[in-house]
Amino acid sequence: MKRILFSIALFSSVYLSAQTVIIDEKIEDTNYPINFEYLPNAEKFVMYRGERIKMTASYLATNASAYDSNGKKETLFQNQELYNCSYSITEKSFMAYDVSKSIWTPYYKIFVDNKPVEINPDDRKEMNFSFFSTYFGGVSHSKNNRESNNIDGAFNDLYVLGFSNQKNKGKIDFEKDNIFLEVLELKTSSRKRFPVEKPDLTLLQGDSFAKTNMKVTFRCKLNGNENFDLITKSVSKDFKKVILYKATYNLEGKKIKTIPFTLELTDKFFVTSGNDGGPEEQEQSSVDLDNLSINNYLEDRKTGDLYVYGIYSDENPKKIGDRIHPNGFYVFKFDKEGNKVWESINKIDGKDFFEKIRYDATLKVSLAEYNKNLVFQVYVNSFTEFTNASVVDKSTGSILKTSFLEYNNNASHEKLHTFISYTYDYVGDLRKKSFSQKSFAAIILNENLFKYLKSIPEGDTRLHFTTLFTDQGIWLVETDNKKYYKVLLFKD
Repeated sequence: MKRILFSIALFSSVYLSAQTVIIDEKIEDTNYPINFEYLPNAEKFVMYRGERIKMTASYLATNASAYDSNGKKETLFQNQELYNCSYSITEKSFMAYDVSKSIWTPYYKIFVDNKPVEINPDDRKEMNFSFFSTYFGGVSHSKNNRESNNIDGAFNDLYVLGFSNQKNKGKIDFEKDNIFLEVLELKTSSRKRFPVEKPDLTLLQGDSFAKTNMKVTFRCKLNGNENFDLITKSVSKDFKKVILYKATYNLEGKKIKTIPFTLELTDKFFVTSGNDGGPEEQEQSSVDLDNLSINNYLEDRKTGDLYVYGIYSDENPKKIGDRIHPNGFYVFKFDKEGNKVWESINKIDGKDFFEKIRYDATLKVSLAEYNKNLVFQVYVNSFTEFTNASVVDKSTGSILKTSFLEYNNNASHEKLHTFISYTYDYVGDLRKKSFSQKSFAAIILNENLFKYLKSIPEGDTRLHFTTLFTDQGIWLVETDNKKYYKVLLFKD
């Protein structure tokens, strides 16, 4: 009997050591959990808390804290009233809306070393921020229509950057207009304007390239306080060759260098997907994607290596955004000079599910760092609901683990806005628990996380879960949206 008890105790201690409880707090109306993000450079998890704005369903952040992998807490700010907070790529400055001045017109505050700088509408007049992508987890995410002129992704510790045309207007036609870089200095509120050398359009459009209904465009990513990358892509007419052009410019609009990253498939075809590589153009009854959405990339912050990823098909599309059946995914690794290191081409199990999908914008694709390797995810909610996830070896491109999971979308869960609320149910023995689509990748890839979820007893209220993949492991956020919320880190 003692031996049995000892075995149980030993098993429990091993299981409990598999995760670290980072946050375990009660929900309070005056200190409500609002949002969270992960800072990869600092390797810290940030939690924003605050209280509801009267007569609305939105919340003001009154304080924020950062936590390391051991749960050590650091206060970032307190006694504030901020809306929609977000850190810059440097992680040394962050922005927020000042809603005390206007609910409808954005008045921004950018905090550098905890000192706020106000960015008023007149300061940023006719500055187009839509080309600057937001950035998290090593991946740039193109802005959608609702946030197209938000400064998130367009600021660092010194400047706010935007674009304008030859008429000093923010509306830009990449093919027809001259482009100018608008630089707003935070310290002095002064603004300068510099001409930008446009990429060679003959490398992007013409008879030898894939047909598209969309105009040629670009997107940008800030590189700290020094420069930015301007990204364009060409897709061959036969959809077997893609070139990603990464042009680096200084903050006076001068091109420093352009590096091409060339991807080729022999018996398969590159196709677009909802990977945030390019903007989604909202139409009345559909969403259109341009050639920037043929793939996206994750950039290693330490080495500069690029991991370009996307979806392929066995069918030959007739044009960009053609509605075809996907079959698998690819990851190409390049060094920072554009030399290919390896390519990983992989079929995805679940043929019956893929045969139902012909709408590329609903097929969500992502890549993230995970325990010194990569995790590729594809998930969808379109006539079918599933998540496929694979762990990709960073050094070789080989698949270390892969799994496929079907789930149900139950739209009856949590109709009102709360801290986190999802309508996706695991098909199995996790009753009264709802998940984000990305959470299913964590469930099928991390056995300890799955064991933890099964260990939570079924209660009277529904629990909600979401996850973040990082090099430190998987951060799991858990709440009942009423009494408590928790954050755990699964390091294995």
